[in-house]
Amino acid sequence: MNLTLYQPGNSPLHRMPAGAKLATLFAIGIAVLLTDDPSHLAIGLALVLTGFPAARLPLKPVLRQAVPLFAVLALFFAAHAVFTSVETGTLLALRFATIVAAGLLLTLTTTVSGMMAVLEKGLGPLAVFGFNPAKISLVFALTIRFIPVLADTWMSVRAAQQARGLGGNPLALLIPVTIQTLRRADRIAEAIEARGIDL
Repeated sequence: MNLTLYQPGNSPLHRMPAGAKLATLFAIGIAVLLTDDPSHLAIGLALVLTGFPAARLPLKPVLRQAVPLFAVLALFFAAHAVFTSVETGTLLALRFATIVAAGLLLTLTTTVSGMMAVLEKGLGPLAVFGFNPAKISLVFALTIRFIPVLADTWMSVRAAQQARGLGGNPLALLIPVTIQTLRRADRIAEAIEARGIDL
């Protein structure tokens, strides 16, 4: 199983410094949280999505990561549409989709080690307050590496259910995917603890 999202390439996005990409992701996150206009959010999402062809990324790995994430987005929208309003669901879904798409684009065009180096350097001043920048960077790296694991789990459970004639209902997938994900997380935590790493 490939435990990194990074796709090698020589596009302008690949060559862009990791720090600049992380700063851009942060700015996008702030912008979408401060925007209440769905049309502005839709334009922002469209602009982010143009980054995928601009980065000349292979379609298969992009779809493999995007499909499970946007299946969760569909559930997110449906829940808010039912319990609040369609307008609220649309607004929150557009915000979520923009941030997720920007984050996915970042992780597909940036090595985990590159992001860790930037974070460790940027968080260096926090050491004065007792924080360990190296540990925070490690947690970030583990989080990034767990995204493809979650995507692979979603796709394998979906394929198994379809083979049994159970269809691909996202709600039916949620419970087994959650259970398998928690089991994997527990095994990773045990492996980290066995190596004497205290997070």
